[in-house]
This record gives sequence, structure tokens and C-alpha cells, in this order.
Amino acid sequence: MRTFADHARTVTALHELAAEYPLLPAPDVQIVPHLPGELMLSCWDLTAFEAWREALHADAEDVEHGVTQVGQVRLIAAAKFNGITVILHGYSPQIRPQKAEVA
Repeated sequence: MRTFADHARTVTALHELAAEYPLLPAPDVQIVPHLPGELMLSCWDLTAFEAWREALHADAEDVEHGVTQVGQVRLIAAAKFNGITVILHGYSPQIRPQKAEVA
């Protein structure tokens, strides 16, 4: 069974990210319960994603991309920060399909 102490490095790294990048947009944060040493940051704006990607020095060429079932662009990047893996997710606003004009 995992304990909260298993996530001590991740919690410390999260605190260090906040101290090092206080002016970056605030992402949603998730400490991955079954993977100590992994932190997920989700940005609901692609500009915020890009700011975090650059700050974490994640290669643009390694960014995975796709489209969600609701039509959002989804980007994923991974980087190391102070000994933990940071998985960065970025989502665009939902793209609403254009309604066809009735003649």
C-alpha cells in the first residue's frame, strides 16, 4: 500500500515549481497516486501550455497531439524537473461545429 510519504518528492517539486515560476498561468495539478515521482499539469489554454512547455524545457518536437471526442485540440509533453516527471497536458477551447445553412 502506498502512503502519503511516497509522494514527498513530488510535493516538494510542486512547491519548487510554484516558487520558480510564480507568474506562469496556474494549471490544474494532479499528483498521480499510483506513480510516485510523477506530476500532471493540465492547461486549459494552449498559450498557457506553451509557457509551461518552454519553462520545463520540453522539446516542441516531442509534443504529442490529437483531438478529443468533444473536438478539443489536446497536447501532451513530458519533462524532468528536480528528479520527477512532469506530464503537461494542454487543451484548446472546444471547437463547435458550424451549423449548415438551410437554403
